[in-house]
Amino acid sequence: MAPGISSLLGQLGQEELELFQYVVERQQVDGDELRAGPAGPARVDRLLELRLLKRSATRLGMVVAGVPEAAAIELLAPVLQEIEERRREVEATRERLTVFQNIYEQARFTPGDSGGVQRLTDLDSVRAVITELADRAEHEILTSQPGGARRDDVLKESLEKTERVLRRGVRMRTLYQHTAQFSTVTVEYVDHVSRIGAEIRTLGDGFMRMLAFDQSAAVIAMRDSDTGCLLLRDPSLVDFAIGAFERAWTSATPFPENYSQERVLAISEDMKLSIVRLLVQGLEDRAIARRMGMSLRTCQRHVSDIMDKLGARSRLHAGFLISELGVDLNPTGTLGAPGAPRAAD
Repeated sequence: MAPGISSLLGQLGQEELELFQYVVERQQVDGDELRAGPAGPARVDRLLELRLLKRSATRLGMVVAGVPEAAAIELLAPVLQEIEERRREVEATRERLTVFQNIYEQARFTPGDSGGVQRLTDLDSVRAVITELADRAEHEILTSQPGGARRDDVLKESLEKTERVLRRGVRMRTLYQHTAQFSTVTVEYVDHVSRIGAEIRTLGDGFMRMLAFDQSAAVIAMRDSDTGCLLLRDPSLVDFAIGAFERAWTSATPFPENYSQERVLAISEDMKLSIVRLLVQGLEDRAIARRMGMSLRTCQRHVSDIMDKLGARSRLHAGFLISELGVDLNPTGTLGAPGAPRAAD
């Protein structure tokens, strides 16, 4: 916000509130009389500059009250434009540096075992390594699977392996996204493996695709690859991956055995909060949908609902309100932004 506007806002007090209320109640007031009155010309000019008072478009010399929400949007327009320009600059910078990042990664993580990191570039290699590590596991296997509902063929393939591991007495903990709870196939799978000892929780967003075995090895997804993975054996890297899982696990909620209206509403609000965080990061709807494991249409419906609750006129305006005013949970457990303007009914 421009320094001049910030200074004017800092000078607002009880006198300005009373002056504004006086004009609102009378609808139109003679500007000269208002300046000559107790408020004085300085306070009148201050409210005019802040668009809280405006000169009448139909009656010369008269002053009317401005709409505070419209004044805020008008005053913030330059700030919102600057935010958008900065976002584009960030994206452009990242894009230009991508080629250097690729060179760095190719040199740093070459095929084969290098510094406790092995690059697995094809799906057959990934499956073979995961199967071997699972068969050798003696204590615990950790799995985090973002992306929403699991595919039927994937679950069928993993079911036999999961049963074999659990019946050996190996503990298994798995993280899914909330959206997996609305998949019949996934629910049936979770119900089955939970009965033989698996522990399943769900979270909105904020965890990586990973498997960890006995705190001695971990497999994590490779960026920009649908099939490749990195096999970590370095103790520090494995500890880092497991630490990330444990933080997500603490924040997650158990996969429910039964559903209630309250449970569904709580999941919906938690997903909206995750979407809010991604909106603040400047992600587009398709990227948010992919991160949240939901369809684009569902994601857009959530974004629209968030904008309505914040009283935002555009995605850019919503991002500004979220980042500047903060977002928390109000006493009813729903999304809210203290002080944010509300949309008209």
